[in-house]
Amino acid sequence: MKKIIFFLTLVLCLGFADRAQAALSPISVNILSPVQFPPADFSVTGARVSALWGKHRDVYGLDFGLIGNITDQDFVGLAVSGLFNLTRGQTTAIGAQLAGLANVNMQKTAIYGLQLALGLNYNDAASSVTGLQLALANVAAHTDIRGFQVGIYNRAQEVYGLQIGLVNVASNLHGVQIGLLNFNHKGTFAVSPILNVGF
Repeated sequence: MKKIIFFLTLVLCLGFADRAQAALSPISVNILSPVQFPPADFSVTGARVSALWGKHRDVYGLDFGLIGNITDQDFVGLAVSGLFNLTRGQTTAIGAQLAGLANVNMQKTAIYGLQLALGLNYNDAASSVTGLQLALANVAAHTDIRGFQVGIYNRAQEVYGLQIGLVNVASNLHGVQIGLLNFNHKGTFAVSPILNVGF
C-alpha cells in the first residue's frame, strides 16, 4: 500500500512541475461542461466525477464520466467513461483507459494496462501501448504495441506481440498476426492471408 501511495504522489508531483501556473483542485464534480466545479481552466489532482461529462485543463488521478471525459492538456491516471475519453494533450493511462464508444488521444500517449473501447481506440501521435488494446477498430499508425492488439481492424507502427483481427497492419512486426489479411510493411511477407510472422 505504501508503494502505491508513493507512486501516485510521485506521478502527481511530476505532473505539477510544469503546471504551477494552473489553479488546482483535488476533486471535480460535473454535470456537463460548463456546469461543473471547478471551472474548465483548473487542473484536477485527485478525482473527476461527471454525471454527463467534464472538461478540464489537466487531470491527474481517477476520471469517471457517465458520457465522457475531456482533457485539454495532460491526463495521467485511470479513465472510465460510458461513451468517450478525449485528451487533446498528452495521455498516460495507468491501469486502463476504458470507453463505451471511443478513446481519442491527440498527442503522445502511453498506455500501461488496458485500452478498451467498443468502437474506436485512436492514438494520433507517437505512442505506446504496453498490455492490451481492444476495440472494433484500433487506429494507431504511430503507436508501438508491446502485447496484444485485438479488433476487426488493427493498425500500429511496431508490434512486439500479437495482432488478431480481420485486417492487421504493422509497419514492422516482431511477433504474429492472425487475420483475413495481414500487412507487415518491413517483413518478408508484406501481405499474407490468415497468418503472418515477423522477427
